[in-house]
Amino acid sequence: MQPSQIRDLNWTELQSRLSGLRASVYEALRMHGPCTTRDLAARAGLDILTVRPRVTELCQLGFAEEVSSSSLDARHSSEGVYRAHTFAEAAAHHAREQALARGEGIQETLFDLSR
Repeated sequence: MQPSQIRDLNWTELQSRLSGLRASVYEALRMHGPCTTRDLAARAGLDILTVRPRVTELCQLGFAEEVSSSSLDARHSSEGVYRAHTFAEAAAHHAREQALARGEGIQETLFDLSR
């Protein structure tokens, strides 16, 4: 989905996108995160080729975010560390995206930049 298509969904429609493998990976990330996708796959007993694209989708939908790059060991130094958002965080993120698309919040941003 394009970012504008995700933004245009209402919250109920967005929640309905959290199903199947995506929902399984979301629950695993909630339980085992923050962690890399490699660690998540190992901890949850899932295939890495299932986990990585689902984490990308979760980030695009606003249900997860990359919080840092891994510095746990040299082998994984270029991997991102991800965490699941709570439903409240995801809903707030979605509402902000919709408000920005309507042109709301621009003055707040300009005000913050002037400090």
